[in-house]
Amino acid sequence: MKKEIDNNQRKLPVPFDSGLLYTIVAIYYVYASRYITKFNFSTEINLVLSQILFLVVPPLLLAFIRKYDIKETFRLKAPKPLEVLLMLVISPVMVIAGFCSGFLGLLAVKGIFGRVYIGGDVTDIFSKNIIISLLLIAVLPAVCEELLFRGMIQRGLEKIGAGWSVLLSGILFGLFHFDFQRLTAQTLIGFLAAYVVYRTGSIFNGMILHFCNNGLLTLFANRVAGSEVQGTQVVTDPFDIPEFLQMAEQYNMSIEQLLGVMAVVLAIVLAISIVVIFGLLIILRSITRNTVEKPEKIKGSGKGLLVGIPGLLMIAIVYTGLGLLLLNNNTGQRILQFMGML
Repeated sequence: MKKEIDNNQRKLPVPFDSGLLYTIVAIYYVYASRYITKFNFSTEINLVLSQILFLVVPPLLLAFIRKYDIKETFRLKAPKPLEVLLMLVISPVMVIAGFCSGFLGLLAVKGIFGRVYIGGDVTDIFSKNIIISLLLIAVLPAVCEELLFRGMIQRGLEKIGAGWSVLLSGILFGLFHFDFQRLTAQTLIGFLAAYVVYRTGSIFNGMILHFCNNGLLTLFANRVAGSEVQGTQVVTDPFDIPEFLQMAEQYNMSIEQLLGVMAVVLAIVLAISIVVIFGLLIILRSITRNTVEKPEKIKGSGKGLLVGIPGLLMIAIVYTGLGLLLLNNNTGQRILQFMGML
């Protein structure tokens, strides 16, 4: 009886809020972000402003307007030590899985389009001071993106079921990175973060997972990038570099044969990593069996997600532009310039 009263007293998001927020943020982030660049701020300032204005302000503002319970909506609950330990164990395995899926994605994009799209402002930041890189690429997204996707969006989606909320929020998260090559890896991270946040009831576990993933990749990329600034570029063959050529010669293979072998090996490593992650999630499920809060479904509330269609269309246009750009079609560049992505 007390639980029913508590549930009735709390005012939480519904699928309509998730769809509306995704549309607003997609249009806001994709189209309106171009106006920030007109102030000629540095790349670092542009990134901070974009993350805060486009990812944090909209969900918080919507929560205040709709008078939702802020603490419950965003799951602002301290994580348990054992949960944190599991996040730290899952993170390196997740990075390995993400690297493998990212490399396989790179091969797939090259095979489909003949070229790949590399870089952007984030690539340039990898070559900055390591502390700045970690703050901008690991800390900032871990907080801002989690508040949006594992906060308001996931909470609203739970009204159609916990499983659907994990699945849909993970997909929406992956799509929002506007990158064919990283789509699978980012979606995987989205699934994992959504699941751990749901099971533990703490958004901070998602932030830890997100931070560790971005942080480990940033440390690696910063070391590789050194002081070289790469910028945004379309590359016909990213594997046509001395390191790959030397490796192919060492094993008496062509580049194509070497990449084929690497693809098989990475696919196996990816499969093993996913099995390990699945095992760790079973442990998480076991320790949260008596504490997980199962959401209350609202029949027919899924129709509210229709307001998210404009946001998905906006994102689909960006991906279309990227695809056309990779196909060397000038229309792709015009689309991306109009959308403020170039």
